[in-house]
Amino acid sequence: MELRVLVIDDDTIFNLMADVILRDLGITTQPQCFTSGQEALAYISQHDHADITYLLFLDINMPIMTGWEVLDCLQSMPHHHRIHVVIVTSSINRADQKAARASKFVIDYMIKPLKRDILATLKSHKKIAPFFLANN
Repeated sequence: MELRVLVIDDDTIFNLMADVILRDLGITTQPQCFTSGQEALAYISQHDHADITYLLFLDINMPIMTGWEVLDCLQSMPHHHRIHVVIVTSSINRADQKAARASKFVIDYMIKPLKRDILATLKSHKKIAPFFLANN
């Protein structure tokens, strides 16, 4: 099984920070960063194989295509059961949190900024534990 980590956020500074933190925590040695949902979905479509599991760190407030729209599009991916999403957003809106948790893809909802100690709590999620083990 191949593990791939994608960061999807229109803020390039956030993407750089996420890249460093994800590497430091051993979640991945090579995160793929995208500034739009369309780019990320195109990447997943081109690399959608039964042996690849994805962990997406997804912002919901993006121009052109929101994170909600990305989640909707993931439904049509042939191997969508191998895609796990952590919402990373500035939204503290309870309705957003509730909607995110209702998605079958979303395993966690985190408020920006991304912090090492908060990310470390992801180790307890059974679905993504292999991401921590694979790179250590």
